[in-house]
Amino acid sequence: MASSFLLNSFLKNISQTADILTLTDVDNDAFSHELSGFTVKARQGAAVTEGNFVCQVDSLAEFLKVFHQQYHYVAGQEIYVTVLATKNCIRRQCDIESQLYAGGFHLDASEWQARRYEELDESAYYCTTTFRKVRQSGHKLTAMENLLIERDLHMDMLRECSGRSDAHVYRYVFAGELIRKNDNVLDCACGLGYGSYILSSFRHPAHVTGVDICQDSTAYANDVYGNEKLAYRQLDIDHFTDAGLGSYDVITSFETIEHVVDYHAFFKLCLAHLKPDGRVIASVPYMWVDETGKDPNPYHFHEFDWHKFKSLFTEYGFVIESRHHQTAPGGFKLPQSRRAWSECNVDAGESETEWLVVVATPDLTHDHWVNSVSLPYSNPEYDTADLPLYLNFQEGYGNPWLHRQLVQIGQRIENNTVRAGYAARLMASSDTDLLMLKTVEGYATDNPNKWSVQAKTLIDATCHTSFGNNPFTLRWYVSLTFLWARKQFEAGHYQIAEPCFETLTRVDCSQFCVLLNIKKVESHYFLARIAVIRGQREDAVKQLEAGKQVIVEAMQAFQTGLAKHEDDVATFLWPEMADMLDAGALLNNLLIKVRQSGNSKAILTEAQFLENHKRFGLINLVNDYKQSFKDDDTRQLKLIGQSYVNKLVAKIVAESAGGELYVWGTGIVAKGVCAKLQEKHIPVCGFIDNNAGPGQQFLGLPVEMPSASLFDSARYICITSVGSSAEIAATVPEGVKCIYIS
Repeated sequence: MASSFLLNSFLKNISQTADILTLTDVDNDAFSHELSGFTVKARQGAAVTEGNFVCQVDSLAEFLKVFHQQYHYVAGQEIYVTVLATKNCIRRQCDIESQLYAGGFHLDASEWQARRYEELDESAYYCTTTFRKVRQSGHKLTAMENLLIERDLHMDMLRECSGRSDAHVYRYVFAGELIRKNDNVLDCACGLGYGSYILSSFRHPAHVTGVDICQDSTAYANDVYGNEKLAYRQLDIDHFTDAGLGSYDVITSFETIEHVVDYHAFFKLCLAHLKPDGRVIASVPYMWVDETGKDPNPYHFHEFDWHKFKSLFTEYGFVIESRHHQTAPGGFKLPQSRRAWSECNVDAGESETEWLVVVATPDLTHDHWVNSVSLPYSNPEYDTADLPLYLNFQEGYGNPWLHRQLVQIGQRIENNTVRAGYAARLMASSDTDLLMLKTVEGYATDNPNKWSVQAKTLIDATCHTSFGNNPFTLRWYVSLTFLWARKQFEAGHYQIAEPCFETLTRVDCSQFCVLLNIKKVESHYFLARIAVIRGQREDAVKQLEAGKQVIVEAMQAFQTGLAKHEDDVATFLWPEMADMLDAGALLNNLLIKVRQSGNSKAILTEAQFLENHKRFGLINLVNDYKQSFKDDDTRQLKLIGQSYVNKLVAKIVAESAGGELYVWGTGIVAKGVCAKLQEKHIPVCGFIDNNAGPGQQFLGLPVEMPSASLFDSARYICITSVGSSAEIAATVPEGVKCIYIS
């Protein structure tokens, strides 16, 4: 297949293609293989004002020359260029990025959603990257030379390649992943707006507002980054009360409060404009002090350690969801540190780092927030008038603001211990939503005996006739009862657990939502396991068949909900029903085993296997863990490989091997050695490979088979084989110096 066909197919499938600049092939190599031989052509007389472009890295200089001849500014324009890496490219990522930044582009926000902060390295080889054109609106800071003049005051970190810029940008990436569906976001002290732009690039925010005291900065931000879901305005945080701000689901503050004289102003802004179930995500430098005990940065008015930063959140009534530490190379405090990001125990003491990052949510038991509970409730994800019963949190909860803080998976406080501690404080301060709060507490309690007694008291005190008055009472009665019974089962107290499971099999869970029937199905499953343990196979068969019937009836209720278009709002209905069908498969397979085998131990072993290999449930979790280990292994191998390359190059430099140097091997280590030697201006004559073919090249240099004539011309040979370097060296004549790691 011709490369031009593949390229044109690709261009037709991207969101927008400008026909001003095109890439055409000059040979017949497949586009998917070499990506080579593409040149830039321009149509005369047409201006580039919009579009997406593709350029091979080897043609970048020519592309930029032609592009700048054709570029024309239009307000709100969106222009992107994807620079393709080619096979055996040994140019550095930072070099290519810097070339694009100098050419008037910045890194596209989507790139950061795929990057892993700890793996970034300025010396890494270039990989395919997308850049966005800096809109040349006429603002002075759109010109790189002007931006660099003011760098000490503020910088657009998407137009710089360094460890420091990566650190600043990554904090916004971290925050973007915590934004919930349709959240309204306020970014305080946004500077030149690159961080607000990162936040807006995530799929969930409805709108992002960036505010900064410097009007020139917000003008630049609006010119370069502003769009329909992102706007910037001038605001002095010290005088926010007259600014006409609205209410926000998320407020971010990165490197802000150390710059303002009165850092309490920021927290007062949060009290006034953060919703009761909202989030604050903030950072400060950690103990950036010199020998005088003061921060040498003239723009910093305050120094922070963990105690001081944590105390501020406590003073203003926040639950600290998580605490994170960050480092980056090149700073005055820890100049040799690597890029690192880690979560730290909120209750731990001081610990060395460069930046502290906190995620926090209002503590609705605190005096600062307790009155906010009475504010008109709104949930941006379900902001419609005609909600299904199970999504009407305002009617179902005594305090609906707790739903996103404690209940909604993917939105709630993630740390189990923090979530359970908050639930305990809420129960101590109010008698509303106790079934829900006790359930939340039960998943992370460090005192199971005390929890068990309190939970059973609540269960026994719940009047079943109240379910019709408030179906949310039914929902949490079922959840708490099931959790309590399962804990008893896991402790081996089958006789105690059995009555609760039996009670749940008689409850009409569809009064709340068809999905609640999963607890009913699982109750039948545990009753079947109890029957097997007792050797009562017929009772086990009855429970498993009854559980399957519950699923059949739930499917009918599910279809009724679909007819009402409930899934237009409750999009989770489909995946949750898939989970219930998965439970049905478990029940059916276990039922087959029970009918075929009279061996209780074999049946229980099968049950455990089936439970651990649910298609939609635990199996996904297992795969996620496997992938995480695989990713960790990949990172470790990368670090080991880089270390191996560095050691080889150090040996070459120590030998002053500056002439007639060959590299044995054509793998990733050989590529890395060659690139490092180029940086040090040490020439390489070529490569040696036992399987080299006629005319073969690698990185633009000849690849030859080992031979007497080659050894006659070689003075040094760097052997890159990891496992057999000594054996290879033994085949080389004594007159040639072999450099390798044994």
